[in-house]
Amino acid sequence: MNHGKSMLIKALLLFPVIWIVLTGFNEVTFLDSTIVAVILYVVAYIGDMLVVRNAGNTIGTIGDLILGTLVIWFTLTLLGYNNMLGESIAAGLILTAGEFFYHKWLIHNLFEETAEPAPNA
Repeated sequence: MNHGKSMLIKALLLFPVIWIVLTGFNEVTFLDSTIVAVILYVVAYIGDMLVVRNAGNTIGTIGDLILGTLVIWFTLTLLGYNNMLGESIAAGLILTAGEFFYHKWLIHNLFEETAEPAPNA
């Protein structure tokens, strides 16, 4: 199971989107954007390993949209940013588009590698 490669791909997808949407287009500091990204990265990677493996790409992608939006919004609220729901939804939607393809890659390259072969009948 090559978690290192899958974690790197996830980070390369997630961090730039969060930095661009929150810091580039809004007044969220780079440090706060990075905190949001780290929290979302950990929660979403664990979710991918559990949900996508067991429920598939469609459910995993829908879950990422909901989870991503809520984690971004909640974390920004905890960091003192108000009225950031629109920005959270925008970041969640952009991430979800990438997550769909990331999940396809996960299913093909990580989960199929570790699947046990079917017993000979």
